[in-house]
Amino acid sequence: MKREIYNIPNLLSLFRIFLVIPAGYLIIVSVESSRYLIASILVLMFFTDILDGYIARKFNLISEIGKIIDPLADKIAIGAVMTTFFWLGRIPVWFFVIVILRDFLILLFGFILKKKVKITLMSNYPGKIAALSIGIILMLTALKNENSELLNFIVSLLYYISTILIIYSSTLYFFRFKKTIGDQNYGRQ
Repeated sequence: MKREIYNIPNLLSLFRIFLVIPAGYLIIVSVESSRYLIASILVLMFFTDILDGYIARKFNLISEIGKIIDPLADKIAIGAVMTTFFWLGRIPVWFFVIVILRDFLILLFGFILKKKVKITLMSNYPGKIAALSIGIILMLTALKNENSELLNFIVSLLYYISTILIIYSSTLYFFRFKKTIGDQNYGRQ
């Protein structure tokens, strides 16, 4: 178990969690003057997310702990940055609630599956696209200012596109969850 934690994909996931600290600090202390640095840190976070999955699959380093750490790192990174931007009034309440609720429910369903049937559901492709759209929104939120009308319009449009993707991917995840629980219960009878 200990050796399983220290593979490259898992270390990248842990690094992503660590990056929340400088990102959050810079957002709170100097979002206007540090916008490019904040956006760069967010890009690095999203790059580590892509890279850890690629390395895990390419070099057969997929581990049970990695199946937990990777999505948890995503939820922590997105949740912390999203909360910080929300706290500063840079993210609308409705979008904040949708993203946090989605992440909470995914973690809850994942916990239930792991506890009841010892299965970890991998994220689905629409879920990855939804997460990417949230990441783009966060990066553009770091870059935007009051005077950038085009950027503000793009971010506003992305809120709605991302919401549709979140609802779609969450619905698919819920049905996969329900089917997995149902299949396991059927097998026990």
